[in-house]
Amino acid sequence: MLKAKDRRLRLKDFTRGINNQLSVPLSKKTIELILIANDLWKTRTRRKRPQFYQNLCQRIPNGLLSLDGSELVIWIDDLGLKFNLELAVDVGSFCHTGYSIDRTETSAAVIRAIEQHRKQWGNPVGVINDKGSANLSQDVIGYLGTHGIEPVAVGPANPKGNGTDEGAFSQLKKTLGIIRLNTSSPQALGRSVLEKLIEIYVTMRNQMALRKNEITPLAQMQMPVTEVQRQMERQRLVTHKASREKSPSDQHKKKRLQWVVRHYGLNLDPPTLKRAEKCIRYYDLDVIAKSEQAFLKAVNRRPDCQTIAYFFGILKNIQQQTDDDRYQLYCRARYNHDTMLDNQRRHEQQQQEQELPTVVDIVNMAAKAATASVRYVKELGLRKVREWIQELVSSVNYIGPIKKQIIDAIGSLKNIDLNQQEQIWRLIEIQLHPKLDTESVTRVS
Repeated sequence: MLKAKDRRLRLKDFTRGINNQLSVPLSKKTIELILIANDLWKTRTRRKRPQFYQNLCQRIPNGLLSLDGSELVIWIDDLGLKFNLELAVDVGSFCHTGYSIDRTETSAAVIRAIEQHRKQWGNPVGVINDKGSANLSQDVIGYLGTHGIEPVAVGPANPKGNGTDEGAFSQLKKTLGIIRLNTSSPQALGRSVLEKLIEIYVTMRNQMALRKNEITPLAQMQMPVTEVQRQMERQRLVTHKASREKSPSDQHKKKRLQWVVRHYGLNLDPPTLKRAEKCIRYYDLDVIAKSEQAFLKAVNRRPDCQTIAYFFGILKNIQQQTDDDRYQLYCRARYNHDTMLDNQRRHEQQQQEQELPTVVDIVNMAAKAATASVRYVKELGLRKVREWIQELVSSVNYIGPIKKQIIDAIGSLKNIDLNQQEQIWRLIEIQLHPKLDTESVTRVS
């Protein structure tokens, strides 16, 4: 109906209509899955590669400490004095907990910022920082190991990897603006003024909630954390670090990339090649094979496509299509209407096969066999009665109650005269006692 009117389906409005008009409490995500499963919504997955900081950006207070350095300039008259500010920010609460100001970024500055955090809040579970020489120095690693703190280094050229500190520096520099002083003692005055400004900023920032209707970072840092939560956080960081280690399949992907570079004579400088080897890890092997075939066809058709950027463009498109197809299969397996009906029928059939025949079923089948005029129908009914009686008798210890139930069921049959009732009973009695030589003369009332 919408297509006939040349209108598009708006998922948000559609979900609101389902919930309000039909009173069906379904979320937007569930409705999207149902529409995809029934080919009414286009499949589109979004997977950021590489994923790293998304897995670390929220957890308990004093769990993960974000640490980074940034350059600040103090202008004294026309002289610009550069300082390095090493800032420590708690990832879970965004509470600014420590800093150190020095001329350059050093391991001692990193340790002082962490030590300032420890004096007020104790040891964090882990510290996240970039792969700078100061952060990965033996002094810093030894200091962290001594206090039982997990070092978590983010990849190079990845600002989002340490987004907590990047956001903190952005707000700090926006708040401070350009600092200009006019004095005859630039170094000492510049340092003292900068320390005071940082102190003011940290105090004010910790008293402001990061988002609306939330507690302040300072109040969140003061919330109690159990030792079990800390151990769980430590285990999560250890598991995360282990997942970052290269697997055997990563080495195979790297060899495939090197073969493409050699085969097509792609001249790559060392940084570009290193970046390509890092990115190739996040694609599937079968997708890489398909991309090699597509790249070969493209190069044969257009020689100017023989670049590493074009190869990765093909790789990205094929991986995206593969992810979309997998997601659509998942949606169909879970929410497709025909599949759900087939599963329901199969489940009902299995339940029927597992259920034992009842006395009413046996009596009804015996009645059909007794009144059948066609011979093969009569034989088929008798065979079914025999099988059902054997199943029913094998499931009980005494046959007496079953006989009474059968007699009662025969007596409750409608439009059956007394002679037909006796005939039905004789058919069933022969199956209950196969060795019975004489016919039963029992009357069913």
